[in-house]
Amino acid sequence: MEILEFGDRNKRKIIFIHGFQCPYQIWEKYIEHYQKDFHIIIPIMPGHNPKKQEKFFSFLQTSRELEDYYISRYGKSVYAIYGMSMGGVLAATLWQNELLEIEKVIFDGSPLVSVNGIMKRMMLRFYLNITHKSQQRDKKTLAQATKSICPQEYLRDFLQVLDNMSDTTITNYISEIANFRLKDDVDTPNTKIYFYYGTAVSNG
Repeated sequence: MEILEFGDRNKRKIIFIHGFQCPYQIWEKYIEHYQKDFHIIIPIMPGHNPKKQEKFFSFLQTSRELEDYYISRYGKSVYAIYGMSMGGVLAATLWQNELLEIEKVIFDGSPLVSVNGIMKRMMLRFYLNITHKSQQRDKKTLAQATKSICPQEYLRDFLQVLDNMSDTTITNYISEIANFRLKDDVDTPNTKIYFYYGTAVSNG
């Protein structure tokens, strides 16, 4: 997993985690806006590197790798972790591990409850299909992808990600997402949790 950093390392830290099959470039405007006041850390999730093929195995393994990287450099204190869609599953895993002292965890449309086997198979078929057809540059599929996965302005970056993404990685991601359920006994009273869904926001 490659980890990118932006801004002054002495400032408070924000970790941005992208969604499934989204390129890390979707954070460009966030980086431009927030790096004046914060140090920005952006992990490129396994299997999403546009330069090379990587396998994804589990959110727990990925969280351990990110924690080791972060703690060895900055200690345990994190101002905020922002997880977009699937990225929220990794954000939740980091929160549940309780190794980092996180002030704010922000979920943006994140799947934090498990789904049944039928839905899991539908999700897998959808993403395998959209990946294979995108790799073939099918115009209809690319139009669909820019509506449901990645904005048009990042289409080139999206295709570079998918060109390096294997079926094994897709299968592992969908299995992990479909089986994930947020724990109800996380003991971090100083962490504020925000969940954005659609046009509404809930926080606590």
